[in-house]
Amino acid sequence: MPRLSYENIQKQIKILQAKAKKLETTRNAQKLKSVAKVKSLMKKLGVEIQDLDGQVRTRTSVAKEKRETKPKISKTSVKVAPRYRHPDTGETWTGRGKTPRWLSALVQEGLSKEAFLIQAENQTSD
Repeated sequence: MPRLSYENIQKQIKILQAKAKKLETTRNAQKLKSVAKVKSLMKKLGVEIQDLDGQVRTRTSVAKEKRETKPKISKTSVKVAPRYRHPDTGETWTGRGKTPRWLSALVQEGLSKEAFLIQAENQTSD
């Protein structure tokens, strides 16, 4: 086995760099050749760059895109006025959803839910 000296290592480095440059040149030439093939095939088939996103654009897909771009009408929630009010704390409930704890507790004590109607309060204050 030859003895490794600084000069021998430098020679090997130059040889390897030359081989690497040759491989890079070959790879770049293959790239250019492949790009030319792809371009000619695209031209032959009428494919555009925009078509390369994975979807083929047809009449139906274009029509579908137009339908999808229309502004969507969202349902807005309507604020409901409260119907029930706690006499002491002033807490309110619209009458929708689960009955609040304060009203459930008062009903369990034997009071009527209708006694806490806000309309009933307005009528008694007149």
